[in-house]
Amino acid sequence: MMASHGVTVIGESVAQAFNDLYYLERAAMFQVLARSTGGQLRQVGISVRDKLRAQTSSVLPKLAKRHFTALKRILDKEETEYRK
Repeated sequence: MMASHGVTVIGESVAQAFNDLYYLERAAMFQVLARSTGGQLRQVGISVRDKLRAQTSSVLPKLAKRHFTALKRILDKEETEYRK
């Protein structure tokens, strides 16, 4: 996070960097939405976070590639000019 300048994302591939940015944006959106209710929010426990990280770390690159490939297919169909 770069203060008022936005976000910089890097990854082992463009697909992974894009996927990380996509889900960061979604998480921020849901956090703002949740906070706007004025209700009390619960935090996910550290053990749950750690278990999720352990379970997903090996599959995230594959999922990122699938996600990015699907988005490129949509662009190929709907916005062919992007490749030029």
